[in-house]
Amino acid sequence: MPKLHDLLCKHLLREALDPISTVELEKPVAPLDEQRIDVYCELRAELPPPDALPHLGLVRRMAEVERRFLIEPFSSTPSVDSVDDNLRKKFNLHHGLKKAAKGAVLAKPALWVLSPGRPEEVLQGYAGASVVDWPSGFYRCAPELATWVVVLAELPKTADTILLRLLGPATMQLEALRELDALQLSETQRQPWIDMLADVRYLLDEAQEPSPEEQTIMTELRQRWEREKAELRAEGKAQAILTVLTARGCSVSDTVRQQVLGCKDPSVLDRWLARAATAASDAEVIAA
Repeated sequence: MPKLHDLLCKHLLREALDPISTVELEKPVAPLDEQRIDVYCELRAELPPPDALPHLGLVRRMAEVERRFLIEPFSSTPSVDSVDDNLRKKFNLHHGLKKAAKGAVLAKPALWVLSPGRPEEVLQGYAGASVVDWPSGFYRCAPELATWVVVLAELPKTADTILLRLLGPATMQLEALRELDALQLSETQRQPWIDMLADVRYLLDEAQEPSPEEQTIMTELRQRWEREKAELRAEGKAQAILTVLTARGCSVSDTVRQQVLGCKDPSVLDRWLARAATAASDAEVIAA
C-alpha cells in the first residue's frame, strides 16, 4: 500500500500545483546523496487568482507560506526518525540553494509533513502547535525549522480540505471522493478534478497485484473519472441543442431549456440534436 499511496499523492500534487508552481518529483537532494524529496515546488512569478483554482483549497494557502516548499505525504503516521530524515533533506537542499545563490540571503524552504494520524512524539519533540488562523489539523513547529505538520484525520470536512484528504489513506480518499460527488460544481470547477483523476487513472492501471484496499480506491477513481467525462459530454450536447435552436431563430422556453439541460441520456440528446437542425419549434425537438 505505501508504494501506491506514494505514487498517487505525488501525481495528484503535481497535477494540482502545476498552475501555481514548478513541481519536481523525486528531486535529488545533492549530486552524491541518494535521498530524494517527494515533492519540491517553487511558486511561479505570476499566480492565477484564488477563485480561478478553487479545487486547491487550503493547498493554495500552504503553497504561499514560502515560495519554495517541500511536501512529504506519509501513508502511515510518521515517527520522529522519519521526520528527521525529511529535515535532513530539507536543510541539505537549503544549503545547496544558498551556494547556487552565491551567498544571497535565502529563506529556508517550508516543509509540509502530511500525516494520516496525530504524530504525538513528532509534535512534542519539535514543539508543534496549532495556529489560531489555520483550521484544526495544522501544526507549526519551532519557527527556525520552517516545518508544518498537517494531521489529515483532524482536518474539517469541508470543500477546502478535499484535495488534502485525497492524499490520505484509502478510507479517507474514498470519503473525500464521495464528498466531491455531492458538491454542486460548474463545468469549469469540475474540469481540474477530471484532469487530476485522469492522470491518476492511468497511473493506477500500472499497479501490480493491488491489495483489496488499493483495488477499492482504484475502482472508485476510475468510476469517478468516467462519470465526470460522461456528464461533461452530456452537458456539451445539451448546450449544442440550445445553440442550434437559437441560431435558427427558434424561441426556447424555460421548460424546454430545463428539460434539455437536465437530460443525461446520450442517445436521447443525440436524437434531439439531430432534430434541432430542422424542427419548427423547441417543443418539436423534445417530442422527437
